[in-house]
Amino acid sequence: MPLNINQNVSLARRFALVPLGPPLLAYKSNCKAMLTAVDDSVQLVVDRPYKPDEPIVIWCGPQPNSRLLINYGFVDEDNPYDRISVEASLSTEDPQYQDKRMIVQRNGKLTVQVFQVYAGKEKEAVFDMLPYLRLGYVSDASEMQSVISSQGPICLVSPCMERAVLDQLSRYFSSRLSGYPTTLLEDEALLADSNLDPRKRVATQLVKLEKKMLTACLEATVELINQLPDLTISPCPAPYAPTLK
Repeated sequence: MPLNINQNVSLARRFALVPLGPPLLAYKSNCKAMLTAVDDSVQLVVDRPYKPDEPIVIWCGPQPNSRLLINYGFVDEDNPYDRISVEASLSTEDPQYQDKRMIVQRNGKLTVQVFQVYAGKEKEAVFDMLPYLRLGYVSDASEMQSVISSQGPICLVSPCMERAVLDQLSRYFSSRLSGYPTTLLEDEALLADSNLDPRKRVATQLVKLEKKMLTACLEATVELINQLPDLTISPCPAPYAPTLK
């Protein structure tokens, strides 16, 4: 991205901010080398000794692959900052909406909450969503009072309500996966084609990694369903269940 020369930024700083493209440099999300500005010069700070003619890989910052593709034109398969978002919102039609709003705010959340799912930490993300979703399912006034008086994000629910929460999550992840025009296996087959158009390749890599995160979330949810003490319990009806986007 070109920088306006009138900006109050030194020439060295402007140069350090604009990445050098291949073949001058390669970029990764999990390395330590970087370009930095020192006074009027630009320094390449490396994380280890390099041999003559050894290629140098530069850190491209904590960005998800969707941003790397836009900013630099590549996708990093090993990007620890790659993520997808899950938006959950409490029903404003719920008679207990104001109480639930107070509870989620008390625990650092919002009535419309965006959960970030990071690559390799999908199970942790699912566990982070559960207290919020369970709260949305609470409808009994006495249960609501118990939640209000409790400390922390823990929200205990009945077995049938837990099944309803997990079923909603599994349907949500399944629905997002089915929204892609190709499957993971089809993506792998496309990427195995050495003649694949470069733009098509990076686009396929991006959606493949998104699907891998969604699949891991779905697997974590199904695992929790299978751990329920009684799988024959039907999900409770939930007229004011949270919305997932």
